[in-house]
Amino acid sequence: MVNKIFLETAERWKNKDLPDERTQRDKLDIQDSNVGRINYLDLPIETFIFSYDGQHGQFFQELIAKSNERFKGTRAEIPTGKSGEVKNMYAAKRMALISTIAANPNLRKYGLLPITLMQDESLLKEGRLQNPSSYWEDLALLLYDISSKGYNPKESVALKEDIARHRVELGLSQSDLEKRLVVVNVGAESDKSMGYGVKPIIVPGITIVYTHEILNQTGKNHKFDFGLDRGLPSVSQVGSGNRTLYMPDEKSDIGLRVLYRDGLLGLGAWDGDLADDDGAGRVNFAPQARAP
Repeated sequence: MVNKIFLETAERWKNKDLPDERTQRDKLDIQDSNVGRINYLDLPIETFIFSYDGQHGQFFQELIAKSNERFKGTRAEIPTGKSGEVKNMYAAKRMALISTIAANPNLRKYGLLPITLMQDESLLKEGRLQNPSSYWEDLALLLYDISSKGYNPKESVALKEDIARHRVELGLSQSDLEKRLVVVNVGAESDKSMGYGVKPIIVPGITIVYTHEILNQTGKNHKFDFGLDRGLPSVSQVGSGNRTLYMPDEKSDIGLRVLYRDGLLGLGAWDGDLADDDGAGRVNFAPQARAP
């Protein structure tokens, strides 16, 4: 059963004041004529670690093959294998998976997508993630600014421009574009001009973008228990707890960073490497409902 705090937070988000043009996120539903309507379930029944075999091995193997066709020669390529979990999964590879699923009708039929940041925190609180202390997982990108002095300057500019192009679909106001943004389930396209060979893009119908007050609290780390305000703790919820939200040291010129959950269950909002190659990264998938 979804916990009471999570439901109350989701209800507040659903009913908050929104710009008139907002069409996307009343219930975290998203619409696109090519991709279809995806309903990100608040708490999936089960999750599956991206693997070469197992219950969803056929889907995963097809996904790997199709993704590697699209992103050959980039840092988003995924090593092939026959058994076990797919290791060394980082943001650039996760981005490639999102775009590959969106572009392939057969893959979309499986109804599986990487879990969202909000789902991850809720599943963690309910004790329903598979051995979360044994791996880390990149869960979102954080667009702090597009400073040329920040991390991933080319990628940050490209992502900001794409967010602006899709602003209305994403349910963002014009003023939101000047704020720091959480970008969940971002996609990718090959681009040799980018540092990792891939450019982050918005995938209509899958990518979720929103502002969050905690992103303004850089310069120090924060203690918290669970990120039940759209996957992150609200400012009023930090200051105590057993987990740490690691923030960038900088207060400006931050750029584009990765948000991840580490093996100690902390959240890192500071990492500037979209291809952190230490081998411990994994991706959790879950069934997501497709609305009629």
